[in-house]
Amino acid sequence: MFGNRRDARKVKNVHGTTNILIDFKPNRSLGEVYMNDLIDVTEFVKYIDQLKKRNSDITYFHGMAYIMAKVLYSKPYMNRFVANRTLYEHNDVSLSFVAKAEFEDESVEYLTVLKIGYNDTLESISSTIKEKVNRIRSHKNDGGANNAVEVVGHLPKCLRVIVTGAIKWMDKHGCLPKTITDGNIYYSSAIISNIGTFKVGGIYHNLADFGTASSLITFGEIKEINGRKYMELGATIDERIADGFYFCKALKLIEYLFANPKELNKVAGEKVIMK
Repeated sequence: MFGNRRDARKVKNVHGTTNILIDFKPNRSLGEVYMNDLIDVTEFVKYIDQLKKRNSDITYFHGMAYIMAKVLYSKPYMNRFVANRTLYEHNDVSLSFVAKAEFEDESVEYLTVLKIGYNDTLESISSTIKEKVNRIRSHKNDGGANNAVEVVGHLPKCLRVIVTGAIKWMDKHGCLPKTITDGNIYYSSAIISNIGTFKVGGIYHNLADFGTASSLITFGEIKEINGRKYMELGATIDERIADGFYFCKALKLIEYLFANPKELNKVAGEKVIMK
């Protein structure tokens, strides 16, 4: 359809206020809002630990990723993005993260994108994440954006500036080749990061004026307070895709899912109704 992109459809009947906001803030970095929350994850931890006792390889991060997938399906405005002053909605739901080949300071980081179908489950997502990470740890990447980054990144500066300028123009107009967008963390519904692995809390992280990811979520270290388990969550979101009320409802949904992990027994696309 006219106005659509390869990876997204143009949102129709956009409110005039939204269009004006986009005009005043044409870049994603200008529309950042940051939300920070301390979430009770006691029931979530119990649920994942019970799965582990059944010889499951599901980790906390797998559960966190699945919760974010369910939020994106239940709150579709969170799956939107702005490009070239136009509001779009992704054709699919995807999460992205950076994985290191080894836990060493100088280790190479690889871009990883996980597409989540309507009928995906916690188990299927866990298997896909493990497969992707194992490939990285075996020093095998999936090509795409990782190879493109290496090629462009090693060009002489005079050429690199020209090439990156062309890439940014094509990004703005939605005509980048799949060799650059496939596996690119910036071309996803949301970027997630489990920094709790490094014993730190949820942090603010800027959004990039490149790609289609309108939110970046960080999961902090899980700590025990007065006999309960808590986790700090940091969320940077592009305010142009929805209003503050919608963002708060999405955050409440995240809290609800961590408190009611039995919802994770359902398929990813099934809408969550908070009780």
